[in-house]
Amino acid sequence: MLVNKTNSFKPAQWTLNGNTFISTNNPDEALAEDFLSKAEMGVVAEAVGGSYNPDFARISTHSGLPTVLGWPGHEWQWRGGGTEVGSRESDIKTLYETTNWFEALAIINKYNIRYIYVGSSEGAKYEKLSTQKFSPNLPIAYSNGTVTIYEVPQSVSAETP
Repeated sequence: MLVNKTNSFKPAQWTLNGNTFISTNNPDEALAEDFLSKAEMGVVAEAVGGSYNPDFARISTHSGLPTVLGWPGHEWQWRGGGTEVGSRESDIKTLYETTNWFEALAIINKYNIRYIYVGSSEGAKYEKLSTQKFSPNLPIAYSNGTVTIYEVPQSVSAETP
């Protein structure tokens, strides 16, 4: 049984490169992260979740772009408490789940979000995920089989709800 769980002690590939893990386990996400790593600098919205969970903070980690919030526990630990985190986690949940464009736009403006990432982790985390508000208001910067990235043009972010 141990041999089965260890692939007969013959790993497919030993590496310390986290991008290799992603490209092996989620090729669509790896391609999307590559796109973002070459895109213009801007804040990316992505699913928020538990510390050390590879399903969260993955986009900002691998693309090099800042995010609104990745792992709340790390922010509490390194910033001295929850005050700095504020409403970020609930705001991101609202961004993904609201059906109201103006409510989403207020959050986009609050955090100066440039990219909204919608992939498998966002679908799993936010049960009421609603992307209908994005489609008529934001261009798709990148899309593949399982990932869509919306870009917020300056003209849209200048709107006030």
